[in-house]
Amino acid sequence: MKSKWERPQVLTIVIVISLFAQSVMSQSKPLNIKQAIDIALANNYGLQSDSLNMQITDYKNKETAGYYLPQANVKSSMEYNAALPKQMLPGEIAGQPAKDYVPVTFGTRYKMGTGLEVTQNIYRKDLLIKMKAAGLNSDVARLKFQVSKEELIYEVANSFYSLQTNAEKIRATAKDYNNMKEILVIAKAQYDQGTMKRIDYETLEINVANEWSQLKQLKTQYDEQLEYFKYQLAVPASATITIDESISPVAVVAQVDDISQRSDLHLLTRNIELKESEIKSIRAEKTPVISTYFRFNYESQFGDINKAFNQDYWYKAATFGVSTSIPIFDGNRRKSRVSAAQSELQQLKLQHGQQEQYAQTELTTAKQTLDNNTEQYHITQKNLALAEKVFASRKALYSEGVSSLVELLDAEKDLTRARDLYTEALINVQTGILKVHKANGTLVTGFLKSI
Repeated sequence: MKSKWERPQVLTIVIVISLFAQSVMSQSKPLNIKQAIDIALANNYGLQSDSLNMQITDYKNKETAGYYLPQANVKSSMEYNAALPKQMLPGEIAGQPAKDYVPVTFGTRYKMGTGLEVTQNIYRKDLLIKMKAAGLNSDVARLKFQVSKEELIYEVANSFYSLQTNAEKIRATAKDYNNMKEILVIAKAQYDQGTMKRIDYETLEINVANEWSQLKQLKTQYDEQLEYFKYQLAVPASATITIDESISPVAVVAQVDDISQRSDLHLLTRNIELKESEIKSIRAEKTPVISTYFRFNYESQFGDINKAFNQDYWYKAATFGVSTSIPIFDGNRRKSRVSAAQSELQQLKLQHGQQEQYAQTELTTAKQTLDNNTEQYHITQKNLALAEKVFASRKALYSEGVSSLVELLDAEKDLTRARDLYTEALINVQTGILKVHKANGTLVTGFLKSI
């Protein structure tokens, strides 16, 4: 009963998210990360394809259960015996006492009939085990979809942060470019007055041109990233979307040594249980199979085709019975299947152990990295504020002719470096939080709620 209620609810949620995604894309407001992920979850073709696995598994479970329901078949046939069979009978019975045996023809030239056969499994252990494993099959399909969903969330979030990083670099480079242009204006006046060497002025012009070239390159990279981002969201390439480029720190996730919520580990556990069930099912094939059957036939035998529908030649036959089949020897096929399944089970257990070890390592590394990134963020934040003050002071002194051009350019380079480090540290904190959620297995339950 649970699955019958779940499917309409899932369908309703998908429709609501799709409508929300369409309304968001039709608006001119920039997308935030939560809206981008919602659009990807609603539109991504790969995720939609994976979601169908749950429906496919549901049908396969019903197919397995159907083998324990009555099986009914109707058969119709018409036969023509080109050579009638003969049976050797004693001559006395055949009316030829002088001969020991006489060949006597049996049967008719034509045989026609229609029959109904109904069978019902009463006891079949291997099939019962497969039916009990239906819940495991459903869990495996659901967990595969959950893993795909988490991977999509992680990829979209990473791409979103990467776009924000490049957008911030574009803004920082644009500031540097404007600063350099202002310096160039001051230098031009000094050059015209004869207080600056021509080589110094031309060097400054080259620096301004380089800043402009770097700015154009960053914009090109950003446009390329945005096109791939639209592909991840499964929106048309012709669609125009913008993202919220403002980077604001989010609350750091509570760090716990817990990987129990990871879907990939749960998936491997369910696969192990499913393989163990498969081994039991194979072994159960050697147990007796008890079934009941009912057969009803309406047949006719005749020697002349013109008498095909003569009711005098038609007769009925009905049979009801119980059959038992006991496997004795199958050429060791069952033994080989069990051995192969046991080896596959051992593989799954080794994969689970390896994945569990990797998950714990991933969580430990993610926590340490986030701690370091958070510390670096606070350091670079202070350094950026200091670099901005130093550059403003150097610029003012240079305008007054007190400071040299070299000192001003050094201050400008220090400011650019401080901005880059601050942006990098801020994004590292964001991605660090994302990686901790991934390691904890809380991308759906925790990360989506925090953004």
